[in-house]
Amino acid sequence: MIREGLSGRGAAPTGVLRKDDRLPPKAMVLGLDVKGSNKAFPLTALRDARVINDQLGGEPILVVHQPGSDTTTAFLALLNGRTLKFSASNRDSTELTDNETHSRWDAYGNCTSGPLAGSHLTPLILEPEYWFAWSEFHSDTGVYRAAR
Repeated sequence: MIREGLSGRGAAPTGVLRKDDRLPPKAMVLGLDVKGSNKAFPLTALRDARVINDQLGGEPILVVHQPGSDTTTAFLALLNGRTLKFSASNRDSTELTDNETHSRWDAYGNCTSGPLAGSHLTPLILEPEYWFAWSEFHSDTGVYRAAR
């Protein structure tokens, strides 16, 4: 039932003042704002990419999508002034490894083993929105596109 409502099909409602054709109006995105810069992460792209290392607002960020629960989390990928890059350690992206120390992390920003065990990444708040709504209130937004 929920996925039907997130199909991405359909026009923007009457009264939407600004139209942005980079995505379909009812595409579901998770919006992120870091230091006044913002970006929309289309749910379809998150489901494909699963682990995204990116930059936003001059800060390194990590976005993790777990396909089993259709859950997405985001963090500053910075620990003690050091930028970390992550990759999935399993198919469901419930476990991650940082490339710098090979420490193991869960999808909620907690280091579970390795040299950084006990460390925690700073969480970021993702805002679920339809594209027409996110883009109307964030006219300068970027849109995540998978690397080719």
